[in-house]
Amino acid sequence: MEADVYTEAAEYFKALSHPTRIKIIELLSKKEMCVCQMMAALNLDQSHVSRHLMVLRANKMVKTRREGTIIYYSLTDKNITNIIDEVKNVFSVKK
Repeated sequence: MEADVYTEAAEYFKALSHPTRIKIIELLSKKEMCVCQMMAALNLDQSHVSRHLMVLRANKMVKTRREGTIIYYSLTDKNITNIIDEVKNVFSVKK
């Protein structure tokens, strides 16, 4: 049982191991967005944004809502931003 918790935690942190995914989480902490809005904000093409969203969705960090043909993404738990902020604070203190 305990090993499963460590494995899940490691997978969770692996999902946060790319700067673009952290940026996506920070964008979604402000409001739900569709891929086209994230593409503009991140200056990335659709395939890159979608690939990162797939990782976040597989780790249950984001959820979707469909409105017609548009899919909107939002965070499943806004507390994830606390984790990111704490890690960013560690690096800002070291400078």
